[in-house]
Amino acid sequence: MSGPQHPHGPSGRGPAEVGPAASGRAGPCALAAVDLGATSGRVMLGVVVEGRIELVPAHRFDNHLVRVDGHLCWDLDALWTEIRRGLRAAHDLAVGRGLGGLSAIGVDSWAVDYALVGPDERDADGFPDPGSGTRRGEVIAYRDHRTDGVAETFAQQVSRQRQYALTGIAQQPFNTLYQLLTDDRVAGLPAGSTLLMLPDAIGHLLTGQRRTELTNASSTGMLRVGGDGWAEELLAAAGVDRDLLAPFIAPGEVLGTVRPALAGKLGIGDVPVIAVGSHDTASAVLAVPAHGDGPVAYISSGTWSLIGLELPPSAPTTEALEAGFTHEGGIDGTVRFLKNVAGMWLVSESIRQWQDEGLDVDLEGLLAEAATGPPARALIDPTDPQFLAPGRMADRVIAAARPTGARPSTPDPVLTTPAEVVRCLLESLAQTYREELATACRLAGVARPERLYVVGGGSQNALLNQLTADALGLEVVAGPMEATALGNLALQAAALGAVPAGRSSIRELVRASVELETFQPSPA
Repeated sequence: MSGPQHPHGPSGRGPAEVGPAASGRAGPCALAAVDLGATSGRVMLGVVVEGRIELVPAHRFDNHLVRVDGHLCWDLDALWTEIRRGLRAAHDLAVGRGLGGLSAIGVDSWAVDYALVGPDERDADGFPDPGSGTRRGEVIAYRDHRTDGVAETFAQQVSRQRQYALTGIAQQPFNTLYQLLTDDRVAGLPAGSTLLMLPDAIGHLLTGQRRTELTNASSTGMLRVGGDGWAEELLAAAGVDRDLLAPFIAPGEVLGTVRPALAGKLGIGDVPVIAVGSHDTASAVLAVPAHGDGPVAYISSGTWSLIGLELPPSAPTTEALEAGFTHEGGIDGTVRFLKNVAGMWLVSESIRQWQDEGLDVDLEGLLAEAATGPPARALIDPTDPQFLAPGRMADRVIAAARPTGARPSTPDPVLTTPAEVVRCLLESLAQTYREELATACRLAGVARPERLYVVGGGSQNALLNQLTADALGLEVVAGPMEATALGNLALQAAALGAVPAGRSSIRELVRASVELETFQPSPA
């Protein structure tokens, strides 16, 4: 692969100097956010007008793990089909509103997973045809067992402390670095092949360009802390060829325009694709509706609960390593100092087990029953790795649950009904939030915040929000639910000059666009 490795993207411009990608825009504009989650995806139309974003669902679709050659994989071909349908629908919605079509597209997804893309084919004159390279194999999912024990083995070569000092990234078993150590496909790749993080792979399909967006790169366990380049020591120790990694691009920079042939098929015209915070949590945290530039306490609540603080960059410490906190790249040069906690995944996987067993249960009904029931008689540790893999989650929760008070020894399960399991899970999450936020503040040396912001799909879980407010003794501000899509769209708008650049202006735009709900701690 050719091209220099600029620290902050092809132009060398840093994230704090976002946009504009175009010469400013007066009046409404229509933007499309491709927002992929671990269980579902969506293409959202964002219409920016009069200081707010109107969010319009263009297309929603399911996302399922599939097993291929013994591995859990993502069906990227199916996702790509749905994304194209979504972009066509978003364009049609924009035209129907008299906006003439889309002004830009941005893509975000979960982190750490990647596609391997072969070299571009060459035309009759010998020049590469951008976007013609084909994917080599499947996108293997982070929940696959192939990385079991790899982190421990690699730590014998490069110590955990040294890895953390270089990258600031918590050594989760699914980090991209560890996935690569087990990937026997890499050695057989032809010259010119590239590893592309999942949203970068979608960007490649759209534009033909190969880049590594910085917020997602920070999650790999291979980027130097501060985002100023790859950690060459780790690449060498892992045997990762530097040429396999694409040049960087910063949030707010233009990746390219939709390939002409694809644009023609979709009927969407010559639309720029803008690099956003392609790690979905980076986009979600950008949409936290906070005021001011001080430390912001947040939970990005969905399949995972990502709890932490938005901070200026700081040096990783051994204490933070031992506590499991990670320094992920944010927007405008910020750091997301956070910890991964298994979030609503625990509930959704439990419901899936019960439904497979023929029980007539759903989330809404279970939450209502759990809210009117007594406090949980038992709790679990949601950070326990045993809850990472799918399958029979309710059984594992029941087996792991420990009584909250003194109870006589009994062989009978502490939890007996689905509603009791759900109440256990939500109270366990709330207690974990309290402990982890206190740890984050202590490690970062910042004061206890006045409020906690909860964004993402989990922000609509009123019972969990109230339990969180009670556990922390803090005001909880819930919303926006579609934080990832809003952060994606708002950064596109700033890059186009449709709104002023900078986190404060973008958050003002978010606050003007959504209704928030506040939860106060219950009286003692």
